[in-house]
Amino acid sequence: MIPQTYARALLEVAPSRILASLIDGKDGLPPEWRRLSSYPIRGKPGKFVLKHPINAREKELKNLNGFWFSANDEEKKRFLDALRKAEETVAEELEKAGSIEEFARLWDKLPAELREKYENVLKENGFSPAIAEELINFPADPMIPDQDWLSRLDVYASLRAGKVKLLRFKLSPIQGFIANARPERDLWAGSHILSLLTYLAISKIWRNYGPHSIIFPHLRGQPFFEHELGEHVDKRKLLISNIPNKVLAVVPADANLEALEKDIREGIASFLEHLFEAAWEFYGMGTYFKWSGDYENALRGYFSITLEEIPLEKLKPENVISKKLAEYLKEIPDGEESEIHSYSELFLFLDQLTEFKSRGHVRPEQKAGFKCTLCGEHLAIEGDADYTTVKERWKKFVDNLHNRGIYDIKVGERLCPLCIVKRFYRRYYPLWENNFEVVTLTGEEIGRIGRNIFRARALQGMTFDSVSEVAMRRPTREAIEKDKKEELYVEENGERRPVTWADVYGWVLHNLGIENSESPKFGGSRAADLHSRLGSLLSSLSPLFKKLAPNSEVFYVENIRDIKALAKIYGTDENDPSLRGVNLEDIRDAVKGLAELIGEPPKYYAILKMDGDNMGKIISGDRAVKTLREYALGDAPNLSRPVTPPINIAITRSLSRFAVDKVPAESKRKKTELLYAGGDDVFALIPTDKSVWLAYNLQEHFRTDWDGFESLQGRTTSMSAGLLVVYYKEPLYSAVRRVNELEHLAKESGKNALAIGYLKHSGSYYRIAVNWRLFEGQESSPLQSLLMELQRDEQGLSNKVIYEIADGVDTWPNDPDAVVNLLKYELSRHSNYKEKEDEQVFRRLTEFLWVARHVRVRVSGEDLRKLGLKDDRETATEINKAIEDIIVDDPERGEPDERFGDLERELANFMNDGNGEGLWFKRLTAKLSSMVSENKASEIAGLVLRKQLRGAAHLLKVLLEMGVGA
Repeated sequence: MIPQTYARALLEVAPSRILASLIDGKDGLPPEWRRLSSYPIRGKPGKFVLKHPINAREKELKNLNGFWFSANDEEKKRFLDALRKAEETVAEELEKAGSIEEFARLWDKLPAELREKYENVLKENGFSPAIAEELINFPADPMIPDQDWLSRLDVYASLRAGKVKLLRFKLSPIQGFIANARPERDLWAGSHILSLLTYLAISKIWRNYGPHSIIFPHLRGQPFFEHELGEHVDKRKLLISNIPNKVLAVVPADANLEALEKDIREGIASFLEHLFEAAWEFYGMGTYFKWSGDYENALRGYFSITLEEIPLEKLKPENVISKKLAEYLKEIPDGEESEIHSYSELFLFLDQLTEFKSRGHVRPEQKAGFKCTLCGEHLAIEGDADYTTVKERWKKFVDNLHNRGIYDIKVGERLCPLCIVKRFYRRYYPLWENNFEVVTLTGEEIGRIGRNIFRARALQGMTFDSVSEVAMRRPTREAIEKDKKEELYVEENGERRPVTWADVYGWVLHNLGIENSESPKFGGSRAADLHSRLGSLLSSLSPLFKKLAPNSEVFYVENIRDIKALAKIYGTDENDPSLRGVNLEDIRDAVKGLAELIGEPPKYYAILKMDGDNMGKIISGDRAVKTLREYALGDAPNLSRPVTPPINIAITRSLSRFAVDKVPAESKRKKTELLYAGGDDVFALIPTDKSVWLAYNLQEHFRTDWDGFESLQGRTTSMSAGLLVVYYKEPLYSAVRRVNELEHLAKESGKNALAIGYLKHSGSYYRIAVNWRLFEGQESSPLQSLLMELQRDEQGLSNKVIYEIADGVDTWPNDPDAVVNLLKYELSRHSNYKEKEDEQVFRRLTEFLWVARHVRVRVSGEDLRKLGLKDDRETATEINKAIEDIIVDDPERGEPDERFGDLERELANFMNDGNGEGLWFKRLTAKLSSMVSENKASEIAGLVLRKQLRGAAHLLKVLLEMGVGA
């Protein structure tokens, strides 16, 4: 019945029907369709537009407008007849779907199919085929066009079949499961397993109620969904975890969710058990360990699987909690009410109910004994035996694996069933990538397949690079100089770039026949010299890489000083037979020779974690939305528009587009290892020199209003991010914890920010939160100009100035005027300009202040006490709110109009006659003067400026270390 119901719904509300209702004087659209509008407005629009579902910015349907508003009734009728023919053809295909899978494939391709059919009939009848794209995105209600008709169709088809209820699914825990990682593949595996587990639940839902029943995440174009359907999917997208852990669906009111929940629980538990059984079989664990039912219990009981429901029904204004919603419901005319108008409050209640229920999950008790060395939470396999037995059995087991050429588990590791599943997942993934149906196989079948084809390339593991490989994608200073002088470079896609150690590694793998990718093409006057040195490296590494496995960490001298150090990076010991015949001296000499040519290999990489700000409130309609009047083309109340299911579909569809299309494409350009991109969340490993630009570009994509006719989140929304630069040997669980803290810092500082942390191998740690606007303009930005100036060798500005400011600014007075003059003095003292010195120093002063202006800072109670002010929490909160109002960019207040040129002009006025009232610290002084005396306000502003300058100095130091601006 699902295909037939959906097909009939499409014919009732397709663009031909909506347009016909505007010319024949009869409203032929179903009342239930009309009631899905955000507000009922009768009339005819003067133009066709789409309004952004969040910020209400217009996207005009120019081709359709050009035809429709100049055509006569006869032309319009002929036009509608042509559209109707296309729609009937598509509806007939949907109605004839012989299975839910066939319907799902047709639904997935529905926009493309409609576009093709529209184009054909438009051409046949002499109309512009360019109109077809606009028809796909035609507004569901031209008078309040805040949703397209296809987004509304999914909800209408469900409501047309009868009463419905909202279904919420949640899988947890998330952070703890992912963060328990040692090699980076653990991190990827944890994230991907969670995505696949959630998708298995989604699959149960759409197979019962249709793919259109899923509101979040939107399934059309979703890689996991299309993979299950047997469609061709870009394998790079399958590698990315892009399914969030929460699901929202609209299902029939009489749906048996108790049976569905049981089915989902059993499906997830069985899948985990099968993975563990496959690992047991593949690794040959039965030879060393006894099988125990406790292992299955640990797997079954780890995750909290929560399903909750709530009827989608009309609420009376006096019964809702939200004042905004109550006012809105009162304004809806009699007879126009719909249950979807109460959706925002019902969704919020359902979400809270789900959260509360999920917290009640209790994991099964475990026996006392030795814990897993990876997660530290669960009993290691046979961990309840005495220590000598545990140690001995695990040593024999791991030795056997290494003798078989399997290095998934390192010497000294003892893992629990869940972490064994993580380690095995990289072996399982290629099987799933080739055929989704592998999820239905038993563990024994998977393990046997794995053992039989182990030597085949497909099961050697998936193509996720290590943190050292990511670090080595950054070019060294020596390589950059040789590229500039055309001595040595790589030719790639018709362009030239510096050689990296990642190129060296790729060249070795290609020439050993280990990797099928194209070998780097080296050019320049010293290319022959490079090839000679590469030949020596190839000869020295061949025995090691062929006997054990490729490992880029052999390029770091500390890992090849002796056999013990080499064994450690492979997770084995010096007695491993595979290490025999490896000539360390030859490897050291070859690596040293390359380092003399292109510099030492970089040892730091970056971890990026991003999250949309206030997305929960945006999805529930509590933030960043406009008034009904702003969405409407006719008269509407000046009240906040609540979200409805069609609006949520439009928003979640844009989140899916960001995660599935924008993030992977941008990540590929910046040579990034993308671990997760689900909705508004991003987690990635990046070369340090590309990291800030990647983060900036991603949040710009996120904040785009329209990409063609597809909306993204828009300019009134924002993202916050944490970016950690870290040494390649830093434990991943520690690095993940720190990047989570940085993301939290970005949000706590006022949101819409990037918090950068730099953890040195020595243990010193810097962290700074800044406005995204600092990176605007990228290669042509004031920040980039200053970074390049600090790297000039002979003349210009010495980079010693940033160390002087970072160390000395704390001794400067809390007087903004004095602080600016002292900054100018330090810049002048450390400059060596041959020409136009005053002009150049002023330019550097402006650039440095521009950087400082975007550094987020706060004052503490102790700061206030030193200034002779009250240090109570209320005073500190009030003052920090004033500081935030001046420094922080808030997209909901509109785009900031202050630009670098404005700062330059105001600073010139300040230096000439002491004015410059538009300077941010002057505006802060004025704002604070209403709270404290003018003198104290100036002192606070001076203190804030000093803090910002110290942050700017630290930021510049970190960015230079990262290679940004090189």
